[in-house]
Amino acid sequence: MADNHNFESEEARTVYETAIGCWNATAAFRRDRRRNMRYTFGDQWTDRITVDGREMTEEEHILREGNIPLKNNLIRRIVRSVVGVARERIASRLDARDETGKMRDRLNRMQELYGRTMEEFLISGMAIHRKRVARRDGTQGIWTDIVSPGSVFFDPMARDPRGSDLSVIGQFHELSPSVLCAAFGRDERSHRLLRQRYGGSRRVQIVEIWQREHRERRLTHDAANARILKIDDALWRVDPTLRSYPSRWILDDVWRYTFLTSCGEILMRGDSPYPGGGHPYVVKAYPFLDGEIHSFVSDIIDQQRYTNRLITLFDWVMRASAKGVLLFPEEAIPKWSDLDSIADQWGRYNGVIAYSPKAGLPMPQQVSGSNSGLGIGELLGIQLKMMEDVSGVNGALQGKLDSQATSGTLYTRQTENSLTSLRDIIDSFEAFVDDAFRLEDRWAAESDGITRGDGSR
Repeated sequence: MADNHNFESEEARTVYETAIGCWNATAAFRRDRRRNMRYTFGDQWTDRITVDGREMTEEEHILREGNIPLKNNLIRRIVRSVVGVARERIASRLDARDETGKMRDRLNRMQELYGRTMEEFLISGMAIHRKRVARRDGTQGIWTDIVSPGSVFFDPMARDPRGSDLSVIGQFHELSPSVLCAAFGRDERSHRLLRQRYGGSRRVQIVEIWQREHRERRLTHDAANARILKIDDALWRVDPTLRSYPSRWILDDVWRYTFLTSCGEILMRGDSPYPGGGHPYVVKAYPFLDGEIHSFVSDIIDQQRYTNRLITLFDWVMRASAKGVLLFPEEAIPKWSDLDSIADQWGRYNGVIAYSPKAGLPMPQQVSGSNSGLGIGELLGIQLKMMEDVSGVNGALQGKLDSQATSGTLYTRQTENSLTSLRDIIDSFEAFVDDAFRLEDRWAAESDGITRGDGSR
């Protein structure tokens, strides 16, 4: 985020402050997402802790204690299993679409895109796509871009899981100067100005924000051109030509977009050009009760952490316990030998050690420690079972049998029970897919009303 601003107008300042306010209000969600991402992909010992007044990662603390931070990544395996189930369900929905919808899905490779989005949904609790009408690779159509929730901000006061009360949504972009000039240079002059202003930068940060507003407008009838126009009331009042048209005052409910740089320059703004006047995002947050987002992965991180602790403890106990230690009385060491020779003979196959036994002197003996009574193995088994119970992904759903004697009927029943526990989150994601279908179908039916898919004027 840039610290120095030179806003071109008070409107630019207000819009930018709205975006930053929403960004800061959703900071906890992004922080939790980064942590969930680390645990999913195996970085599971980097939580910060304080030891003796010094802050460090858990990995650093374990290494300082002379131990090895071990992990067994169970989260990744569980996520893959759920994504596999979801992809089967989504594939059936894609197959049921009409030919036009199937063509759009093939162009966008939606089966792969939905698979990756489902993975994001499990990790962060949010799925978000951005739709646009554009020409790509010589093909005009409705295109879908996957959006990282880490770059998105939204209305922190929204509470409806369906998104009906959302009033602000947007994202931060990092663009190269050439892409910036191509996207926002509406003519030769504006293109040259942008190139002069930002051509020396490596990357330019752009804020895209969509706001739902109620604006005072006039609904006017231009009889000469057979047009119905919506004119801002302030503009209507100062333009005599517009005031000559028959009109009436309305309060227009409209989504407006603004693209501005982090330095405060507005690049583009206007009413939504899309059919229905909405924003181009399809978004689903889970479970979104009272506006809170809690992901599937966050529910099983504690079980993963305890599993890692148990296997690390087990490894430490095994390394610290006696393993074949030889107790050899010093008085029994022959004068012609030493401990190194005795140790060498002790480890050899058919080795022979000659010594002179003395009355009351113990014989040489080997000591091996036993850690079977510590209960770590039992605790680990309980924790692995708890991981399945908390996640709802049992062995049957992962393609594993508890024993060779498991019948096909029992295996099927176990799989169905696991799917029941996952139904809520999978159905929630399918609602996201349905929202995307409805938006595309609406745009396709009213494509004549779309000017440009990037939201430009």
